[in-house]
Amino acid sequence: MSRIAVLIPVFNQTEDLGRTLQSIDRQSADMEFFIVDDGSEPPVRIDKGAYRCPVHVISLPENQGCTVARNVGLQHILEQGFDYVALQDAGDTDIGERMQIQADYLDAHASIAVVGAWARYVDPDGRLLYLYKAPLSAQEIRARMPYVSAFANPATMMRLDALESVGLYDTDFPIAGDYEIFFRLTRRFETANLPETLINKEDNPNSLSLGKRRQSLLFRLRAQWKHFAAWSVHSYLGIGWTLVLLMFPYSMVIAVKKRRGYAR
Repeated sequence: MSRIAVLIPVFNQTEDLGRTLQSIDRQSADMEFFIVDDGSEPPVRIDKGAYRCPVHVISLPENQGCTVARNVGLQHILEQGFDYVALQDAGDTDIGERMQIQADYLDAHASIAVVGAWARYVDPDGRLLYLYKAPLSAQEIRARMPYVSAFANPATMMRLDALESVGLYDTDFPIAGDYEIFFRLTRRFETANLPETLINKEDNPNSLSLGKRRQSLLFRLRAQWKHFAAWSVHSYLGIGWTLVLLMFPYSMVIAVKKRRGYAR
């Protein structure tokens, strides 16, 4: 059975973390948790034996941001010989046997470096906002990337050897670091999304991506510029689309997504 490391950065979200861990721990896959406590007050504490899966808590002395926290966790994971790393955020909950489904897919498709899935975006009370149907094939994913990330980040699993070959998260991207690293991975490797809804992703107005939406879009713009392809019309259109989004409030974006029933 494949060895899976589940990477969860967390900052002052103890209750959210517990809900996330429970949704993963009930699954049957062979995995271990790597929780990076990014300077929480009080610090994250996990009782020994609280979960079926082994839990490793890596504590940072002060808050350094999600990008740094993920890199610290990945460095620990890479030292221990895991096959795959599953990304997860505190507050998000897995549906069904997400971990085993994705590991089985990677086991069966040696050319695929990253596998994602569809995601239910919910509000903090668990009410459905919209269903994100991510593009499925490597070709569709590459076509989407100049506009927006083609993955629901906490619904992804990656091969660690592929990740190691492109490098860890770029610390120049304290926000939108996942978008930037997926650019590198999709340009070098084949990737896929499964046509299954495997996670509930919480859209919390206090989260980094929503609470700092303008900064997030500006860092998205920076990633688009870093990976700009002058010969591709999609690079120009992607930057244009991000500039348009900067003009509209998130409430309007959510209203459109609700009306359509899902995000594209």
